[in-house]
Amino acid sequence: MIGLDQLTKYLVTANLFQGESLTLAPFLNLVYVVNTGVAFSMFRGFSGSNTVFTLFSFTAVSVALLWYLKNRRRVPQYLKLPLLLVFSGAVGNLIDRIARGGVVDFIDFSIGSYHWPAFNVADSCITIGAVLLIIDFMISGKPKNEAR
Repeated sequence: MIGLDQLTKYLVTANLFQGESLTLAPFLNLVYVVNTGVAFSMFRGFSGSNTVFTLFSFTAVSVALLWYLKNRRRVPQYLKLPLLLVFSGAVGNLIDRIARGGVVDFIDFSIGSYHWPAFNVADSCITIGAVLLIIDFMISGKPKNEAR
């Protein structure tokens, strides 16, 4: 997923100018924007925000990786995909923050007058993985390896 994320971002940056938009369908555009904030461009434009979010992302990815390596034998098989999606999305966006000074977003989606902020493959991975983890938590009520 990291490779797919980076490939799509490369294709956008190699073929569009920053701010340029290409209409694919009435509800879907490709647009090249660089987001120095967090998900859906929140907190973009704050002085030093990319540095703060880079440090936060690096710390979160490192802690998640260490936790997983310590607990991988106890993680149920069905939770490995959602965890992989969240982790790979976080790494994909972290690579952008370090290499480009911000996250490349390019999927521009709208329905009628509702316009969703631009996002990317990594954001999609994080969202899908998080939703799957939340669904599991709602169904199980408690992580299965938690002491009772």
